[in-house]
Amino acid sequence: MSEGFAGVGIAVMGPFPPRPGGVSVQCGVLADLLAGSGARVTRLNTDVPRLRAARAGRLALPLGQVASLTRQLRQTRPSWQVLHVHAASWWGFMPAMVGLQGRGRGKRLVISYHGGEAAAFLDRWGALAQAVLRRYDALLALTPTQARLFRGCGLPAQVTPNIVAVDDIPFRLRERIQPHLLWLRQLEPRYRPADALEVLARVQVEHPQATLTMAGGGSLAASLAAESAQRGLRGVDLTGQLSPGEVLRAYDAAGVFLNTSAIDNLPLTLIEASAAGLPVVSTTAGAIPDLITDGENGLLSPVGDTAALAGHVLRLLADQELTARLSQAARGNAARFSWPQVAPLLAQAYGLI
Repeated sequence: MSEGFAGVGIAVMGPFPPRPGGVSVQCGVLADLLAGSGARVTRLNTDVPRLRAARAGRLALPLGQVASLTRQLRQTRPSWQVLHVHAASWWGFMPAMVGLQGRGRGKRLVISYHGGEAAAFLDRWGALAQAVLRRYDALLALTPTQARLFRGCGLPAQVTPNIVAVDDIPFRLRERIQPHLLWLRQLEPRYRPADALEVLARVQVEHPQATLTMAGGGSLAASLAAESAQRGLRGVDLTGQLSPGEVLRAYDAAGVFLNTSAIDNLPLTLIEASAAGLPVVSTTAGAIPDLITDGENGLLSPVGDTAALAGHVLRLLADQELTARLSQAARGNAARFSWPQVAPLLAQAYGLI
């Protein structure tokens, strides 16, 4: 099915690496895979790194982003037939609005909606958001939960998940694991990183040698370091932002992947960790139950229930058979998000089938 992309001009609009975050990773991966399948790919970057890096420039960043995208659309318009916009809620919806400038004869507009705050955003800006989304030829929801939300607003949505280069992630079967926990998200309130410290504290009651690697940057980095020191927690490593190679090494070194988020949709880190064979312990935030089935390919608990999350970690440390079963099932679960599985869905959305 990938051959259907050959020779087609496709523009991918969204943030691109080195901008941190799952959406930028996804845009980069998608652009690379489309190009590898023979498409003529144009990258329309919603980020303006020069403005973001300058202190005064940050005040002008929103207007700078709109102006930059408008210019990129105008300059590249003759080179593509399909525009694939990656948007989210709040200011992340800006690309959806600017992308409408790409409409015209012979042009097909497709939008993927990222993030876990679609319900709140539609509740606040529903009339405007629905009017914009209806002008796209295809609306792609990452999860069934998100698709039901859009369909409830009368917006036809096709479930088309994120793509993970599963074959590029080394798999290691976990059986008798060490108490090395990995937490990999942005250090922001919506992901409740302080809960990870509480989980570690509870696990260390039975396993004093337990460690926690927290990978990612964000506004809570300093407060988490201070809290860790104040509580006298041992083995906490706040690494900051990691390179792709460092992320793969972090997956390989860990024994359990811990996710404590309160708001989520289809986190790439959970898919990548699953592909690496890490047993996943996560909250049930947002659409995570669309990704992880409790007891089948991971272990789930309600948001904020650190006792239950820690209990899951302790079960894995004590039950070698459970750990091995979840590790093996996790890799199979991640295969659902590989390019061969997602490419036909995108070809349909792009009007190539």
